[in-house]
Amino acid sequence: ALAALLLAPLLTPALPAEKAPSATEVWRTLLKERPDCVTWVSATVKVEINTGGRSYPPREEKLEALGTVLSDEGLVAISLTKVDPTASILSRMRSPGSTVNVNYSEVNVLMPDGSEVPARLILKDSDLDLAFLLPLTGKNEGGEAVTFQTVPNAASDARVEPLDEVVTFGKLSRNLYRQSSLLPGRVNAVIRKPRDYYVVDRSVPGSPVFDDAGNWLGVCVYKMASGRPTTLVTLPASDVLEIAAQAKERSR
Repeated sequence: ALAALLLAPLLTPALPAEKAPSATEVWRTLLKERPDCVTWVSATVKVEINTGGRSYPPREEKLEALGTVLSDEGLVAISLTKVDPTASILSRMRSPGSTVNVNYSEVNVLMPDGSEVPARLILKDSDLDLAFLLPLTGKNEGGEAVTFQTVPNAASDARVEPLDEVVTFGKLSRNLYRQSSLLPGRVNAVIRKPRDYYVVDRSVPGSPVFDDAGNWLGVCVYKMASGRPTTLVTLPASDVLEIAAQAKERSR
């Protein structure tokens, strides 16, 4: 009887280890908890073109872009190409020495309830296709206080390799009620020199990209070449945050 008592703990079956959540479960949870860390931004711009010594009448355009919310006060990172038509216009012009001037008359962050928060561009980096904007106040156009939902902090050890699963957060267009969305994909390549980039399939400019553990990897932008946008890449979160800190410092 004593021997049986002593052997009982050894014969008790071990409990199964808790199963780690799948990437799909992680992303669904992240979407549920942080659906508005990606937001729509609108910009009204006045474009002035000079080519061949001739100036054309200025025209006004209203542009929209997706952006990643970086701070509680509403600092947003976007793809500069989406709100600055300079590169697109110059690529269609054949006359050497042509110039394009873009002036922003109105910039807004579009909130989930449909309201708008007036903002201003505080930094444009045409080499990295990045722009940062900051709300003028913490209130929308109706004077109501607003709260911004930030992207989760980047993990210092978050690194991905080719064929790793990732997901891009997005927002659908206005005709689909700007619903939050997930766009799963894979890392096609990792570039280390001269600057780190992740090449991710099915990504969206200005949107945040996450790995299969829910770590924020970076923001999708265009790789610029000779002043023109080429391939979509993901700029690592550490680089985005470093430039964002410079942008905030310059805006003071």
